[in-house]
Amino acid sequence: MPVVKSERLLFILPIGIWFMWLVACASSSNTGTINETKPIAVKDQIEFDYADGASLLVASPGQKQMMILNDFQVGTGQNRMLIVGAHAEEKGEKNVGDMKISRVTLGDRELTLLAGSEVQFSSMWQGDEFFLKVALYYLINPPSGTHDITVAFAGPVTSGNVGGICLYNARQAAPVILATNQQSQQKEIITEITTKNDGAWVVDFVGCGHKSKLRPKLKAHRRRFNAQETNGGKSSLLGGTLHVPEAGKVALQWGQLKRSINRLAHVAVEIAPYN
Repeated sequence: MPVVKSERLLFILPIGIWFMWLVACASSSNTGTINETKPIAVKDQIEFDYADGASLLVASPGQKQMMILNDFQVGTGQNRMLIVGAHAEEKGEKNVGDMKISRVTLGDRELTLLAGSEVQFSSMWQGDEFFLKVALYYLINPPSGTHDITVAFAGPVTSGNVGGICLYNARQAAPVILATNQQSQQKEIITEITTKNDGAWVVDFVGCGHKSKLRPKLKAHRRRFNAQETNGGKSSLLGGTLHVPEAGKVALQWGQLKRSINRLAHVAVEIAPYN
């Protein structure tokens, strides 16, 4: 029979009672310390690595054809995945061609456009038409170290932002599940995405036609960077992550309390775990 020790007595228990004693111990209401109850890292669980954002350095009415996020730091975790969001704004249909993104790089590595991720639309303001564009790019297993992220446009643009989010323990394949949305003159934007993998993460980007104070509404949905343009068009780009333990539909909601935002574009993509 199994032998169980307590602080005072030694018990020799029949097998059935031994099982009942184990169940009672497992359902104990004792509260552990912070260190005892913190999540234990699982080998193949996706983990956050690094995120940052930057804005187009131009004073109105100036324009630039290249946007740079300096010193992006990629860690050494296994099976990394980098997602970069590029955002631009232009006034007038004659300038729309300049917003075309010709290249996105991390150091000397070129990123790939995530198929279906481009959102482009326009709205009117004081008699003029303004165009907003957001697109996502990815790089499988980016090299560790500090690198610049560079976005090159087809022509000079007046307003833009860039942001990158890097994860590790991610599946080493192109992401395929994504969702897009767009809104005009709203204080919030809500986009639904249906994940296909347990333990996936959703990475999302919101491009805005002007400065914003947007925050995620879900507690587990974390804002990872906040690029707010102080000159030029004074637009903004924000990025976040959400861990989704069980595959299924989730609603990603960003909002702010006061002023409505003229243009909002939202792109979300599922990143599957390595296994």
